[in-house]
Amino acid sequence: MLLQVPQADVYARAETLLDAGDLKAARGVLEDHLSDNRNDPEALILLGRVFFQWPVVGRWRALELLREASHLQPDDPAPFYWKMRIGKFLGSADGEALMRSGIIGVLERDPRYRDVWSYWPEIFRNDGFLESVAELLAAHGDDPGVLLRRAQLLTEARAYDRAAAVLVALEATGWQDAGLWALRAQGALEQGDTLRGLAWYDRALGMADADSMEVLWHQVAPIAWPDEDSTYTALAPEGREAFLRAFWAKREPDLLTSPNERIAEHFTRLRYARDKYRLLHPQARFHYSAERRTLVGSEAARVLRAVQFEFGLPWGGLMPGRSRFEDDIQRAGLGIDVGDLPEPDSVTRYRKYGFDGRGLIYLRFGRPERQLVSHRYGVEAWDFGAGQGGARVVFARASSGGGGDMIVYPTNRLELHNSTLMLERDASSLTPTMDLYAWVAFFRGSEPGRQLVYVGVDADNSATAAWDSDWREVQRVTGRGPHTMSLPDGPYVLGIDAVEGTDRGRVRADIDVPHLWRGRLALSSLLLASSADTGLGREEIARRMPGDKVFPAGTPLALYAEIYGLSRDRAGTSRYQVQYTFESENGTEPISLWFDRVVRSDPVIRERITLQPEQIGPGRYRLRLTVVDRVRHRITDSTVVPFELR
Repeated sequence: MLLQVPQADVYARAETLLDAGDLKAARGVLEDHLSDNRNDPEALILLGRVFFQWPVVGRWRALELLREASHLQPDDPAPFYWKMRIGKFLGSADGEALMRSGIIGVLERDPRYRDVWSYWPEIFRNDGFLESVAELLAAHGDDPGVLLRRAQLLTEARAYDRAAAVLVALEATGWQDAGLWALRAQGALEQGDTLRGLAWYDRALGMADADSMEVLWHQVAPIAWPDEDSTYTALAPEGREAFLRAFWAKREPDLLTSPNERIAEHFTRLRYARDKYRLLHPQARFHYSAERRTLVGSEAARVLRAVQFEFGLPWGGLMPGRSRFEDDIQRAGLGIDVGDLPEPDSVTRYRKYGFDGRGLIYLRFGRPERQLVSHRYGVEAWDFGAGQGGARVVFARASSGGGGDMIVYPTNRLELHNSTLMLERDASSLTPTMDLYAWVAFFRGSEPGRQLVYVGVDADNSATAAWDSDWREVQRVTGRGPHTMSLPDGPYVLGIDAVEGTDRGRVRADIDVPHLWRGRLALSSLLLASSADTGLGREEIARRMPGDKVFPAGTPLALYAEIYGLSRDRAGTSRYQVQYTFESENGTEPISLWFDRVVRSDPVIRERITLQPEQIGPGRYRLRLTVVDRVRHRITDSTVVPFELR
């Protein structure tokens, strides 16, 4: 008499063998079981998984077994899940068709099944398909996670009214999730409703630690810089709000206005890119295989013909900066092609974000100033920044044997450098149109531990902002300069935006605010102004100091600084020596002016002199002030101030 082996033991034994890679033994266990239990769907699925891993010919047998299991157990998503996995393995158009039908089969039965949504970005999704899947999810009732997925699909399909209705219903359930407000914001901003969209987006940022589907990150990931991408990957949920607010603070294009225009501009670009530049073939082997990307280099002759014979002479210059992959670029050989363009992950940027090369560049930099198209060769060239040296990005249909999607396809080292840099940066369409000259000076503030930071700007109207090392905005001042901020010592990012007529200028720079309250000898910054008045105070000289520090030769020049922490002698006086050193950039001998001072002791000693035209002639100089405390024999130097007498 034969003993009947319990089904659970058969499944466990087969799973163990499958996990161990012993396909032959797992197949034997399951086929023996199915010889007496042909209608066991669980065993059919397991045997299908065995054949999924079987070399060369196993996948088609696996599909037959999975199909049989789905007929026996129609409500089980498992056969469709493994059908989807087989499609991913096969790749290409046939594989994507299997993935698509497999994903639909899973979502019809259980939209929360395993990791099915992680495969969603790997299939092509047009508006009609998105809407049909959203309707399919409607059969799963009021599950909050499913409702949020429906709203996301409808938003991506630009069915904004229907998406809003789903989100309103979700809000009525009391469910608290940042994704709800992020999607409401996206729908409003993509339709041009900036006021409500930004208000909802701010609400979403305030709840970013509770973003179950990480909607906020997926909305901005295509424009993230490499360090932002890696930072977010390791970020705890409670750090998301600060991270995302810093993300947008770095990109704010105009400090004179509020709110941040770059947020609304991003969502406008996102809608356009989805409409025009969706990735059509996400399962093309190009996206998964470095070898296939190298083979695409064979398309170089076709691309070069288009660039040379249809687009004319090379255009643009070298973009300043160094990309994350600059070392790779420096090692590139003479035969520049798409194989030299580094990809950061196991899949390409295109597959990761769902856009072709044009979409990735458009999201980051917007519409090009000039767009050249060769339908004959399947090549495009986008030219950016004609007034600022410019950069050209070339795209070619090369993701699949001379066809497929448009990918970034540099044709020389210059384009390789520029393209790589542009794939790591982004910019607002509110670009600077003039050079902006400004100066920064530091003095003790009225409160201990705080410094006055002066920012001088030559413009009709300007704004200055300071962010701390985490990109939290600390202070912002608008109006006609100079601007004054009160800050503790430490590192900051300084931002200046200015408008002069119809022109706009922009500066972003790191500054280090010194500590001027330490109780030891210290110097403020130096201020300069064209004036013969020896009694000018700090405020008046700051107002007269030009942003470019260029002064007319032949007129007196007033200099102002403050000395802190000078010692006092028994008579209550401070004795010190000052040396003003003017180093000429033309290589002539430096000019030094020495003065001995005896003053009534005070925590702040104001140091002024007025230079006469005969003391220093026209030219470009670097000025340094040195102070020697004669009571305690201490010495300190100011920072160097470049200026010009013209």
